[in-house]
Amino acid sequence: MNKAMILAAGYGTRLKPITDSTPKALVPFKNGTMISYQIEKLKSIGIKEIIVNAHHFSERLIKYFQEIDFGVKIVVIAEEDILGTGGGVLNAKEYLQSEDYFLVLNVDVFTNFNIELLIREYESTKPFALLAVQKRKTSRYLEFDSNFHLKGRVKSDVMEENYFAFNGMHIISNDIFSANYKNDYKDILDVYLEEKKHVKGFDVLDSVFIDLGKTENLKQAEESGD
Repeated sequence: MNKAMILAAGYGTRLKPITDSTPKALVPFKNGTMISYQIEKLKSIGIKEIIVNAHHFSERLIKYFQEIDFGVKIVVIAEEDILGTGGGVLNAKEYLQSEDYFLVLNVDVFTNFNIELLIREYESTKPFALLAVQKRKTSRYLEFDSNFHLKGRVKSDVMEENYFAFNGMHIISNDIFSANYKNDYKDILDVYLEEKKHVKGFDVLDSVFIDLGKTENLKQAEESGD
């Protein structure tokens, strides 16, 4: 796997006032920025080309990559209208469809999970998509059957045995581009459920997971190991 996509188009409203003047991807983190942290992670597993979608202050992100050479090819797709997690991936068809499968991750994910484990699992099972999930509290769970196939999404205060939280990281088959969706806003999980394809979960067990999209979590993650 040579290509990956970082979803970075969001407004970062939970990080205000920082994001009043800067895109979420460029929020300072770990002696760099959120996005530089993700890029270095991807480089460490051999990724050679990274697609980044942008919307909120997209010109700042484009300039950032013009000024810094990370040693891998980086393509920024500026979305005129924000397209969501699904629309953003589908809009990157030109750059990703040549890959049999590719990694997608949110820019605001902090984890010590070994991404190569997710890749190995995908390569051995070849589902339509493989999602990194975990047993932790969330406001909206993903529900799986006994074979870890995705069944749906559930809002619940109770974490049932087959309910898991999504960790913002997944591997997707290029089959996603064969449906010819319109170029508009879509949630990637809605795409998965509409397609009714073989979408599986992968339990990352007790790996550290911190949502960097919350101001109160940034300091906690800063003080954590890499």
